[in-house]
Amino acid sequence: MDGEDKSVTPPPPTDPAPQVRTLRCTGCGAPVAVRGLQQTEAVVCGACGAALDLTDEGLRVLHVFASQVKHEPLVPLGARGRLRGETFEVIGYLRRAITVEGVDYEWDEYLLFNPYKGFRWLTEYNGHWNYVKTVTHPPSPQTPDKHPTVEYLGQKFRCFQRAEARVTYALGEFYWKVAAGETCQVTDYVAPPLVLSQEKTDREVTWSVGEYMEPAAVWQAFGLRTPVPPRLGVAPNQVSPYIEQASKILKLLACLLLAAVGIQALTVLLSQNALVFEQNFLFTQADGEKAKVTEVFEVNGRPSNLVIRSEAPVDNNWLYLNLALINEQTGEAYDFGREIGYYHGRDSDGAWSEGRRTDTAVLPSVPPGRYYLRIEPDSQAAEMSYKVRVYRDVPRWTFFWVTVALIGLLMLFYWSRRRNFEYRRWQESDYPMRSLASSSDEE
Repeated sequence: MDGEDKSVTPPPPTDPAPQVRTLRCTGCGAPVAVRGLQQTEAVVCGACGAALDLTDEGLRVLHVFASQVKHEPLVPLGARGRLRGETFEVIGYLRRAITVEGVDYEWDEYLLFNPYKGFRWLTEYNGHWNYVKTVTHPPSPQTPDKHPTVEYLGQKFRCFQRAEARVTYALGEFYWKVAAGETCQVTDYVAPPLVLSQEKTDREVTWSVGEYMEPAAVWQAFGLRTPVPPRLGVAPNQVSPYIEQASKILKLLACLLLAAVGIQALTVLLSQNALVFEQNFLFTQADGEKAKVTEVFEVNGRPSNLVIRSEAPVDNNWLYLNLALINEQTGEAYDFGREIGYYHGRDSDGAWSEGRRTDTAVLPSVPPGRYYLRIEPDSQAAEMSYKVRVYRDVPRWTFFWVTVALIGLLMLFYWSRRRNFEYRRWQESDYPMRSLASSSDEE
């Protein structure tokens, strides 16, 4: 209307107050609260374990949960919490179990109710929580193979486990006539953070979809003050933290690799890689004086490495060079020895070879000046030629390849942790991974 004040907005809707009616248990006379209105068909008395039929005026006892152990729900009946933007109240608590290879595995299920949204479920196993709702359109099965899959809303789900689930304990109210020992065939398909579950009985087939919830989020939603139970193992649809970290880790490693490439490229561009000395020599056993002294050569510029490369045509033989780089002006000497050897042959395993006909020695930081080499060769050969070259300011690749190797190790470490997480997940399923390197159940 024209006269309306459009600046005034209506107050936000408030959550509906819970409607609770109290009945007397026909089994023991204890008060029993009913919160699910007309949609509730059965309620289990917390005092005596009797399941009462709410569709019967006399509250007929359907079954008695004669459990010797009283299970205390982590989220108490009547607790109200806000999940996915809607307020739900916990009205029922189930404990169900499966038996695999003679071992019982139990989990908890909490029935949630909202008068406008209907029913939802919270499930908990080993500290892992899921928010579950029934789906109206079942998924499409894909071509059966060694690992069956289904497709739901364009997403592929892998079969995780098939088992017969049975009710072992109940408390509160339910939208069916719950009974201890009732069973159904459950098949779970996972695509983290989602899980599709099929529950099949003689009467019907029901599909539901669950989404993994962080335990702290459940505690916050319901305002619980008790300590959050720790998580054990890996849940079928738990999101791998390594997948969430993948983009950050890959960006970091890519930056490290680009930095290493940039630094190495700059080093290569700024290095002179200059040949400052080259000479051919001849070794003979007949030489009376084996030591040889070269001509003086200039090493200019800033302090840098000197690379001495020697080569000889050794063949099933060796040549040892006792070398000294001597500064003509100061007399400072750098003494080092190098051996060149190459051997080859054939044995029962085939042809073999070892050694090289070249050798490289690096003096890391040599100041500029005038230098010469003193060479004392030795060999068992009667005669052998060899060549010696000296280069200054040669770009080194050692640190670059060490950096690349470290990046590779980090990638391998990340991959192994990620694969180990998936390995632990699928070890609990009907389709366990054969090994950490297996790719059949890739996440």
